[in-house]
Amino acid sequence: LAKRGYVLQHYPENVLMPGERRATLAKSKGIHDLTLRECQIFADALKNNLLTVKTITGKDARAKLVASRRPVIVGEAPAPDSNNRRGRRWFANGRLDRRG
Repeated sequence: LAKRGYVLQHYPENVLMPGERRATLAKSKGIHDLTLRECQIFADALKNNLLTVKTITGKDARAKLVASRRPVIVGEAPAPDSNNRRGRRWFANGRLDRRG
């Protein structure tokens, strides 16, 4: 995504992000780690245009994506009753934070 200048916005809050591990697994297996419910949430987000792809055209902005200075995936805002105040962000180097 970063090399092509794409950013995913509004990634569903209750779906594992790339590289995120489920507590019961030793290592990440990508999309195969998603539960059936998570797959449904993800598919619904795509169908309903909630999960959007933004194209970054500026050379400097794309360089920041590749260098992991800007997030490649930006999660949706957590629910009001959530313990988290901010959404998740995933960077090209695999770093994940909650500063979105």
